[in-house]
Amino acid sequence: MKRIIIPFLLLLTSCLPEESKPTSSSLHVAAGDILVSSSVLDSVIQFDVNGTYKRVLWRTVLASETVAGLGWMHSTNEVLISVDGTPDRVVAVSVSDGTERVLINNVNIAGTMRTATQLMDSRDIIVSETTSMERTTETGIRETHAGVWPSTVTTNVQDLTALEGGGFATASSSTGVRIFPDSVAVFAASATATAPVGTTGSFGVSQMPNGQFLISWEGAATDYLSVYNADLTLDGHVVGNNQGLLAVPRGVAVKKNGNFLVADNTFDYVLEVTPAGTEVQRIGLGFLDAPFHVFVVPDFSP
Repeated sequence: MKRIIIPFLLLLTSCLPEESKPTSSSLHVAAGDILVSSSVLDSVIQFDVNGTYKRVLWRTVLASETVAGLGWMHSTNEVLISVDGTPDRVVAVSVSDGTERVLINNVNIAGTMRTATQLMDSRDIIVSETTSMERTTETGIRETHAGVWPSTVTTNVQDLTALEGGGFATASSSTGVRIFPDSVAVFAASATATAPVGTTGSFGVSQMPNGQFLISWEGAATDYLSVYNADLTLDGHVVGNNQGLLAVPRGVAVKKNGNFLVADNTFDYVLEVTPAGTEVQRIGLGFLDAPFHVFVVPDFSP
């Protein structure tokens, strides 16, 4: 009898539906995660898509160094971290497992480091310093092109973003926001947004999915979080000169749900607002000290 029952049970078991398997990602950094550079803590702090603290993603070991900008390496799925230190360098951190490598370390790139990101078309990397813009290959080799790169056309660049249609946009604390082509033959702005009255310049720029730009403007007592059209004409101010909410705006980003993020260097938080300007939450309270850049990890294929 056992010889009949056991095979029957095995057959019956094989016909049952499979037990569901977990689908949670094992990635170190997930699409939609919010990364913030904290200049006083010399760290990059990682929050999830809802703004909940996850971990310190990266920290420099030297107190004399400052973690500044954040960018994206789309060809390798790495976060680019600009370090103003000894030496100035750009560190690449894998979203898959958190491994890191020094991508750019060149003695000629020795100004006050701000940020770096990879361009969409050429896959070259743009690095911003206080007085110049540098260009490197995808492997971090410095490029020089007579009369073009490195460039001092735009100084005091605090933030930059690679554009989906090619080229890049810069945010400068002295010359406003500009759009440039991805070119080694010419370095001339195709569009410019000047600082609103009462402000001196910009510390944050991010391209939105619809082609518009989210820009932060800072002044002594006047600050804005604004939306500009693709040609850098003003669409409107999202947060307009509310010193109790936004005192020293820095980097900006757009969440996957369409809400806007802006880091405030004085209030030590990242402010999330709707496109209509309604406050949603203040991210990072108790975890951030002088946040500088904010970056939302884009969708990527592991």
